[in-house]
Amino acid sequence: MDKSTLISKLSLKNGFMLAAISVVISIAIHFIDPVLIYTSIVAQLGIFVLFIALLVVVGINIRKEVGGYWTFGEAFKAFLIISLILAITATLYNVILMKFIDPEFPQKAAAAIKEAQVNMMEKFGLGKEEIEEALAKSGNMEEKLEPSFKNILTSFGVSIAMYGILSLILSAILKKKAPVSF
Repeated sequence: MDKSTLISKLSLKNGFMLAAISVVISIAIHFIDPVLIYTSIVAQLGIFVLFIALLVVVGINIRKEVGGYWTFGEAFKAFLIISLILAITATLYNVILMKFIDPEFPQKAAAAIKEAQVNMMEKFGLGKEEIEEALAKSGNMEEKLEPSFKNILTSFGVSIAMYGILSLILSAILKKKAPVSF
């Protein structure tokens, strides 16, 4: 099997594994506190750091399995395949959650986000009028969370863009040239 095919195969395997981990974590968080991910910066950062660590470990493992060396392009291909799987899985999970499992979730999440925003603005000393003005500018959060075609497409696009940037960074960090032999 050539190196490119092996990278694709390993990326698919690891992408589906990370997608399964992502779904399990999402379900666990949903059972603990359904709106936690929308209201806690600590939870958001924790999950972000966890997935960067998992992507680094997966990248290092794939690099080892293809001989210990790979170019930036090969690394980017691997991370892009994994990213695409993660973005598709996250999008499908959110649609299934909000359309079938918990159709009232957008309303619950919007209310929790609004409450968290109000609490934060009050801590910063904003007055009632300033808070109402800020909330009005942010728009209808429930509408933004509703799984409409536009919101699904936007969410998927943002996920692909973020994963693409992360893939570029990780590829630059994890590339490793083979030693030159004479």
